Amino acid sequence: MGAPGAGNTGRLEDLNSEHGYRPMAAHMNTVAGNEVLVLAGDRRLPGPAYFGLNPGLIKTDIRSNYLGEGSLLHRLAEAVVGLAGPSPETYAARIVPLLFTDGLNGRTALMFNNRAQVIRPSAGLDTAYSDRYLDASEALLRRATG
Repeated sequence: MGAPGAGNTGRLEDLNSEHGYRPMAAHMNTVAGNEVLVLAGDRRLPGPAYFGLNPGLIKTDIRSNYLGEGSLLHRLAEAVVGLAGPSPETYAARIVPLLFTDGLNGRTALMFNNRAQVIRPSAGLDTAYSDRYLDASEALLRRATG
């Protein structure tokens, strides 16, 4: 999960936000990383099927950590999200049947929007870029676990 197909390619030069932390830039690195895992997962770790889910905005309180749980801004944001997007129950009713459909058997690297429709990969996340992203991620992991 994590908004594949949203047009984010991440910032390879600063995947860990070490050159200046900006909340949205850091978040977009993870969004791009999620999509790269879906698109390139089968090449790096064959076996499981990889699917991406882009639920869009759903009222789940996930923004509470960033906006301050219970703050006015948090409550307003969740109210707007609640009006603009599907409820968690509606999203689940659309997605759960998709995840168990026989049509996905033998398939991988597909991504779906909040209406269970296939979405296209983000422009720029081709094989070469996906490999560079995964190489940078693995280098970061090796450095962190030293």
